[in-house]
Amino acid sequence: MVLYAARYVPSHWRNMSATDLLVRRTAWDLKVPTIHAIELAAHMMVPLLEPEPCWLVPVPASSGSITANLALALALKRLIAGARVVAGIRRSHPVESSCIRRKRGLNGLAVDEHAFVRCIGPLHRLPVWFVDNVVTTGNTIKAAHRAFGTGNGLVYADASSFRSASLV
Repeated sequence: MVLYAARYVPSHWRNMSATDLLVRRTAWDLKVPTIHAIELAAHMMVPLLEPEPCWLVPVPASSGSITANLALALALKRLIAGARVVAGIRRSHPVESSCIRRKRGLNGLAVDEHAFVRCIGPLHRLPVWFVDNVVTTGNTIKAAHRAFGTGNGLVYADASSFRSASLV
């Protein structure tokens, strides 16, 4: 299952509204990340979760860095009583960015190509949420789930709305 706070409308689908432009800018700014984007996204994402303890696992970028999604997970933690952040997955090696692949006319990464591995032992039994900025096909969340053994996706924006993709 993947929960998302906003829809990321591909620019070629229609004329962009002010809301569409804000969602796209925020999604891109989450990759940096900027403080404004982190705060905006976290406040939009927190109502998606029950106000109960959970694990927030930042999804590593294609480079392997968790900096951006860790900042988002920490902002969510401040807003959710009992939430805990853990770097529970990592990439065994860097992978090509799905965004760059799409710009070259290729498909995004398949589940098996994400190179995620679990890097933490057993945890106290709480719901697990993989924190990411955008979901397109759902393969990143599926790969994270496979590597970790459990968990769902919590993302800022859903770019899969305009295609039929089954997410986790």
